Amino acid sequence: GKKILSKTISAETVESEIAKSLAEVQNNFKKVEIGSYPFFRLGKIGVSFVIRSSEKKQIDECYKQIVDFLKRKEIHIIDR
Repeated sequence: GKKILSKTISAETVESEIAKSLAEVQNNFKKVEIGSYPFFRLGKIGVSFVIRSSEKKQIDECYKQIVDFLKRKEIHIIDR
């Protein structure tokens, strides 16, 4: 089969704050799987978003939309 690619974004937020925006992005990318994984690390609460697909272009576009909505909501991105 095709190789599965992934990208991860971690941000200081809680899932309830981004659920609607994340659902909208997921609806735009049917060939992309988005996982959200809450964490508590070094005293900070956050969520890591893992984007997976066999299509790099789809991952890149999905990644950009997630980063854009995080910035619009003024949510601090920890690492990308």
